[in-house]
Amino acid sequence: MMSRSRSTYLPVLAGLACLAMQGQAAAVIVISEVHPSGSGNSTYAADWIELTNTGAVAIDITGWKIDDGSASAANAVLLRGVTSIAPGQSVVFAEGEATDVADLAIQAFFKTAWFGASVPSGFTMGGYGGPGLGLSTSGDGVAIFNDANTLVASVTFGAATAGVTFDNAAGLVGPIGTLSAVGINGAFTSDSGGEIGSPGLIPEPATIGLMGLGALALIRRRRLN
Repeated sequence: MMSRSRSTYLPVLAGLACLAMQGQAAAVIVISEVHPSGSGNSTYAADWIELTNTGAVAIDITGWKIDDGSASAANAVLLRGVTSIAPGQSVVFAEGEATDVADLAIQAFFKTAWFGASVPSGFTMGGYGGPGLGLSTSGDGVAIFNDANTLVASVTFGAATAGVTFDNAAGLVGPIGTLSAVGINGAFTSDSGGEIGSPGLIPEPATIGLMGLGALALIRRRRLN
């Protein structure tokens, strides 16, 4: 039979776990990579970003939107083709025309350019596109809004280096300036040889949510001993 002192802690721990889960849903999606010079690629010809779920639960991104440096929910356009991001998963979204057919064509060229015939298992890609939205190589930004038009992630960046992505493995909010380098945070030279980055690949930002839940579990074990 569980003692009163032990049972007292269980509702508290359950409440803490619930709060942790709620906090993750609002803050665990980060913009982990940006490629504003992707449109210069001769095959897929599209700028792209990467979103990473750093939490411990899948995040439903149905109805989520993207804007550039203007960071305006009113001007933002829908992220297409992906409705959920699993824990630890990184998903690429490429800019294109607002049609599923165009998205699929871009994705096919993108995979060949970056991976050749060896596309990683589980690689996931979506799209976005609309008037007035574009990532400038002279400096710009990316803003992600949820289905309630709340800003959930944003970065800004300066002048881009042709063929090299911005690496935000640190999960920073605001200015980012680190360029991808081969061998760091999973970055590699694309199969076509013209670009450096780590699209859709782990490692990316640390899974803070997983660490938090692990700490709660440790507290519970200590209380019950």
